Amino acid sequence: MRYWEACEAQVSADEAIEECRVHDVQAEIRETDGALIDAATGDVIAFADDYSEYFGAAILGYLGY
Repeated sequence: MRYWEACEAQVSADEAIEECRVHDVQAEIRETDGALIDAATGDVIAFADDYSEYFGAAILGYLGY
């Protein structure tokens, strides 16, 4: 997937966690609000939308792209 496509993508929790894992970030879903968080720091990587998906640009931004 190209960068701009990834920025506009909506991804599932499993896809988001896997992408973080590839970049050595242990991510998990916070049960209280469904946010994708960095398990080591507690930082929010991305918030879930109404369909429990995550905005690709938020994830890429957290990963430093």
